[in-house]
Amino acid sequence: MNSIFDVLFNPNSPIMWLLIIAIIAGALAVIIRPFVTFAKFAYPNAKFESIGNPFVKETNLNRYLEITDLQQFIDQLNNQKDYQITGETASQIQTELDHQLVDTIHMMKNDSTKKMQSFYETYLELIDANLLKTALKQFIQQQETDETLIDQAVSPRITQHLKIITHAEADQLVSVLKQLEYPEYIISLLTTESNELSSFALDAAIDKMMITQLQQVKVPFKCTEAKKIFLKRLIDIRTIKHILRAKHLAYESEQCEQLLIGEGYELANWKQKDLCASENVTDLIAKLEGTKYYQSLRRTQETISKTDGSVQAYTDALEVLWLDIVKNISTSFYSSIGPSLRFLEYKQQEIRNLKIITKGIAERLPSSMISDLLITEAAS
Repeated sequence: MNSIFDVLFNPNSPIMWLLIIAIIAGALAVIIRPFVTFAKFAYPNAKFESIGNPFVKETNLNRYLEITDLQQFIDQLNNQKDYQITGETASQIQTELDHQLVDTIHMMKNDSTKKMQSFYETYLELIDANLLKTALKQFIQQQETDETLIDQAVSPRITQHLKIITHAEADQLVSVLKQLEYPEYIISLLTTESNELSSFALDAAIDKMMITQLQQVKVPFKCTEAKKIFLKRLIDIRTIKHILRAKHLAYESEQCEQLLIGEGYELANWKQKDLCASENVTDLIAKLEGTKYYQSLRRTQETISKTDGSVQAYTDALEVLWLDIVKNISTSFYSSIGPSLRFLEYKQQEIRNLKIITKGIAERLPSSMISDLLITEAAS
């Protein structure tokens, strides 16, 4: 009787040749798969690189700081690739700039592989996060919900949710959110007695929900690690911002812990709780020593006035650092999702800078004041 090995390794047996073909096909699939991913990202990454992000560069922005007329600003801006602004007032121009960001995300979605579609759709929901925060805060503060928030939303899901939330009776909102499958850590904030804390905690809770949704989105092979690092770093940055604000307001450790949004890249859960136990902002920055975030905050601490009562300078420093982090991710994962992530985040900052300049020109602010509000990438 022939054994299975005699059959498998019999050169006259078709089974042996089928087995060899299967092994070769499997090996080729493993070898070729990364190149397939590279090919799928080659065109969109090249396109994003050609468009560029000129308005995160200080030298480019400086040309706009001396402009005193909105029409002149629009004319100069429309000479740039991808900008066609027609608004006349500051409000109209800022709205068009917001639409420019959304149009860019749709363009990226259309130009990218189908396996990236869900990522961009969910990212649009992240753009709408502030609208959702506003709607739920208005409920907490027992205000009438602003229905114009619906028209400002850009993602289909959040638009639908805002329609439901704004038309829900006050005593029905909790059950409505449960039907929409909102997490318990958001729903519980709507019934807390401390409106001041719940309003602040709601910012963090919505951030947590949105980032969690992005973490769950599947992306193409070879992109998973880049997306993971990107979102973990984003958690670190937002966590530090929340804790900075909490310590500025003298929140106790337990209150501060309600603002945590998940484990980050360098900030593990135990480290975040340790930061929450900081006595003040100075102590918080000291506890960040050894992380990527320490030097930026430390340099800011040394330059700001001791009488400055805000944490805006620290927030701005983190925004500049975030651009550098995304740039490094782009370099590390240049053959897949890296350049896309960089273009996307830089575009957001571009739009923010242009909206600030628009407002500054309209209100006739000194160029030095406008310049201080802009976020630009660090010089190489």
